[in-house]
Amino acid sequence: MDRVRHQAERRALEQANRVPWKRLAAAVDEYTEWQVFSLWLRAVVEVSMSVPAMALREIESRAPQLLGRGRSDVEAAVTNGSGAGATIWQNVNQWAEANVFITATKEGWLEAVRYFSSMSLRSMKAWSLWEQIDQQWRVATPTQFPTYAQWQCEVEAVARLSNPDGPAQHLLDSVRGLPEVEWSRLLSRFSDLIAFSLWMELVLDLEGPNSELVSKELAKKYRGFYLAGPIGSKEAVRSLNDWAIEKVLSIANREHLLTALSFHVRHQPAYCAIRNYALHCHDRWPDECSDHPPPFAEWREAADAYFEP
Repeated sequence: MDRVRHQAERRALEQANRVPWKRLAAAVDEYTEWQVFSLWLRAVVEVSMSVPAMALREIESRAPQLLGRGRSDVEAAVTNGSGAGATIWQNVNQWAEANVFITATKEGWLEAVRYFSSMSLRSMKAWSLWEQIDQQWRVATPTQFPTYAQWQCEVEAVARLSNPDGPAQHLLDSVRGLPEVEWSRLLSRFSDLIAFSLWMELVLDLEGPNSELVSKELAKKYRGFYLAGPIGSKEAVRSLNDWAIEKVLSIANREHLLTALSFHVRHQPAYCAIRNYALHCHDRWPDECSDHPPPFAEWREAADAYFEP
């Protein structure tokens, strides 16, 4: 199972190279919303053994082509004694992949969309809610089903994931303990620090520890930090990270929060793209721009647009 999972992850990360990360991230967010929607349908249809009127209205607003097929397949599943909820969940997902995500399918990066969606906290919360609700409703059918809008609010309110000992639960605990504005600020600064660190290591490897470009960029972005003598690029980056975590992010003694930030960032399309662009630069720079490496802003712009056709 571990080998299969690693192979699937590797394929997804390879596919992520085929599209600019912002385009991939937008598709991931949309795919996750379809997962939230289809899990709501699965829960409601499984217990009611039919497609309630409110579910029909929601389907019609998103995928009217599914109405005929969805109802007939659910009726067949009920007749056969198989899972009606699983049937409509599968139908909705198949329809979305064939119609909404047709470009990702044709261009060969649908597995990347699936992977990054599955690693998103919203997707994990949706699946955890469905598992909990499915168990509860099998014991006692509710007198009234939640609307889709109510289901979305319940997804947002999930505090305990299916795997309470996993890193995602630690991320959720850390996020829930912070105001949304504070978490967004930390996440933005941490993401920028990672990108800058990748660029800085590249330039130091090319120009050496006395790089004027690195000193100039540090003065602009991380004023107050100075390289301590002629040290290696990796040691310089570690030194910057230690300093920034204490001075800029102010989380030097909050390991749980640092772990949460790392987990979140490393499972985002942006990190995958920027890391791959850094590897690309590592191979190309010695021959192509040994005398004039780009400043950080220019490099980051190129990294955001990078993909391998």
